[in-house]
Amino acid sequence: MNQELTGKFISQLRKEKNLTQKELADRLGISDKTVSKWETGNGMPDVSLLQPLCKELSVNLNELLSGERLSEESYSGKAEENMMNLARDVQEGRENKKKVGIIGLICGILAFLFCLEFALVSVGGIGGVASFIDFPTLIMIVGFTLGIELIAGRIKRVFKALGAAVKNTGDLDENTRKIYLQDLKFFIRTTIISGFITAMIGFINLLHNMESPATIGPSLGVMLIVVFYASVIIAVVFALRERLKA
Repeated sequence: MNQELTGKFISQLRKEKNLTQKELADRLGISDKTVSKWETGNGMPDVSLLQPLCKELSVNLNELLSGERLSEESYSGKAEENMMNLARDVQEGRENKKKVGIIGLICGILAFLFCLEFALVSVGGIGGVASFIDFPTLIMIVGFTLGIELIAGRIKRVFKALGAAVKNTGDLDENTRKIYLQDLKFFIRTTIISGFITAMIGFINLLHNMESPATIGPSLGVMLIVVFYASVIIAVVFALRERLKA
């Protein structure tokens, strides 16, 4: 279905009813920003809102999804086409949610394994990669990332974007959503840069201590943990960005 065409049709019908976006939104129990998003072609009503919306605008579902008044001749064909498109959109929505769920599960598993390994090292003195954990390294990655965000003037916006992604209320207007998505994309890139800088510092330290074999293992461990830290941060932010898209 054509979101832009349907959005213009909703706007036309609303004006014919002498309703403002706020008045229509109040009748449907949603925000006027959501109605604005529909009318600008940047979103479609939720399936649960289609019938109430049709009732308020005095239009049938087939015509609403078609974005125009239909003649008797074209009604049946459009009905079949709209049902197929609606089923496809629902399926795509399910697939997007599934992707977000998989990403979230992976992030959760990584976080759990990290916490478990750290607990074993702290309590039992068990070795492994976590024995090379260096919290100053984590602070360095986060510090570089936030520093770049601060210089770019995005630090407040990125925290707002993260908060909006966690809440995901669906009431964001499309322009704000696009800005937040750009901010999170920039944050991911910044984390990659920060991880690279931190890893290079570790590599330089490794070269500096090549004459001491005992320090080679820990230095390599620190470089690996840099990749791990950066990967976890990127995975979490990427999952939140996908959540904000949904």
